[in-house]
Amino acid sequence: MNGAGRVYDFWLVCTRCGTSHPALPLYQCRACGGSLEVAYDYERIFSRLPFDRMSARTASGIWKYRELLPVFPGTDPVTLGEGGTPLLPSWRMGSTEGGFQLYLKNESANPTLAFKDRSLSVALTAARQFGMTEVVCASTGNTGVAAAAYAARAGLRCTVYIPATTPPEKLEAMKAYGARLEMVSGSFSDAYATSADEALRLGAFNLTSTYLNPHAVEGNKTLAYEIFTSLQAVPDWIVIPVGAGPLLSGCYKGFREMLLAGVIDQLPRMVGVQASGCAPILQAFEEGRQEVRPWGGSTATLASGIADPLSTYPEDGTRTLAVIRESGGVAIGVSDLDMHHCRRMLAEREGILAELSSVTAVAAVKALYDSGAIRAGELVTAVVTGHGIKDMTAAINFEKTGVE
Repeated sequence: MNGAGRVYDFWLVCTRCGTSHPALPLYQCRACGGSLEVAYDYERIFSRLPFDRMSARTASGIWKYRELLPVFPGTDPVTLGEGGTPLLPSWRMGSTEGGFQLYLKNESANPTLAFKDRSLSVALTAARQFGMTEVVCASTGNTGVAAAAYAARAGLRCTVYIPATTPPEKLEAMKAYGARLEMVSGSFSDAYATSADEALRLGAFNLTSTYLNPHAVEGNKTLAYEIFTSLQAVPDWIVIPVGAGPLLSGCYKGFREMLLAGVIDQLPRMVGVQASGCAPILQAFEEGRQEVRPWGGSTATLASGIADPLSTYPEDGTRTLAVIRESGGVAIGVSDLDMHHCRRMLAEREGILAELSSVTAVAAVKALYDSGAIRAGELVTAVVTGHGIKDMTAAINFEKTGVE
């Protein structure tokens, strides 16, 4: 359904109270203020086009799965060729004798060199189908770069609200795509609050890739589709760096959809990896709490892409924590020193240069295997979320000084 009374195969539903809403540019439940998720008429979708026929299309990228994305029929996608990224066997980091099978999903092969292209392609398509002329977002870097690029592709004005700690490489990329940048004092959570206020004031579509924009979150599901179709198997573990965590929950939702479609018969365990210097989801997991609280200390990490204290929206972390627990997975932390060591090792052994936030997934795999959580013979996928060229300055400085 939508606001005009037409019936579509998707709508919005509140994750807190279950109230349904039409397919409109909404960010919160009108009944209780809870976060929203896109719901689908899966029976209708899969009766018309089974999932295996969807995935067998010759088209590459995320839009071969458009029936499972919140886009009105006839809408042209805003695309730069995102998705279809390599899933590479790790010959030298996971395949030790008697060890596990490790695959690296290399999201740095996306057009703006990070996984955010999946969600921003869907979000900008939604913005255009809703008749928006302006978009905004809060970002520590990758979201802002992708938002700027896809807004340019869509012909929409774009403003990005960023904390001062954003890597200079990402700032320059946003500028190159023509976005307007607004520096915000404090952390990403402060930028999040400012961008939300400005979106309301300007009547702009808010692309911030937490759980705020339910349309954007849906693009993350395509990661699951690609992992399964590449392996023709469901990994025992999927390891993903998380700030607020929509990539992790979106990926898990993709596997749940394939379970509903009857193409798989099990679900993976999801691992959420945080920087030890800013880890509110990990803290709640280790303390056995059901709800995530804002991170109390300073954000003491160079992994800017996941350095989210969740100070103004801890319920997003709670939503991710619930998915980790539902899947039988775990949350784990990685130190900056381990990130830098793993970054160098990943480049030298596998030829993949990853940004610091991204290598947390690979570092976590080793820690989980050493602890006995990952067992010999299991199938593991670690998601490398972004390219190392995007935070090279921070890496160089750390290599020179050994300090943050």
